[in-house]
Amino acid sequence: MEILDLYDNNFNKLDKTIIRRVDEIPNNTNIMLSYAIIKNDNKYLLEQTTARNEYKWCFAGGHLQHNENAINALKRELEEELNLININPTKIETIKYPAKNFIFNIYLIADQIDINKLKYQIEEVNNIKWFTKDELTKLCDANCVLEPHKFIIKKFICNDNI
Repeated sequence: MEILDLYDNNFNKLDKTIIRRVDEIPNNTNIMLSYAIIKNDNKYLLEQTTARNEYKWCFAGGHLQHNENAINALKRELEEELNLININPTKIETIKYPAKNFIFNIYLIADQIDINKLKYQIEEVNNIKWFTKDELTKLCDANCVLEPHKFIIKKFICNDNI
């Protein structure tokens, strides 16, 4: 059972929590997530989800748990999902996802990563792969990327912000 803190639309933590996958996110509140845009040699690392998310592609990262800060959540998720440790994330921006009650902390990781040495969490990750900007655009157009992650790709990668 994961307990998640709730936040207002100005990214302030509220004195309220929900249980993930049990409780609805109340109106005018948000949950917070941290995601890593991992970039090496002009390619971006994405994870392929499992059947639960229709094998779509996404960035590594996930929900902030109760009383967890954004960077610690990102590091925990990267270790859980990819067994990736000793990394150097740089925070890019905190943004509101307009389609749902989500706030995203977006980080860039430019460390050189050999995906052949990563051991991913098979319960959540089906595959990992490097993609060029053009390949990401095609994946988005083919509806092979989770919607919130399409938003991140369009905002940060397609617009040459990263």
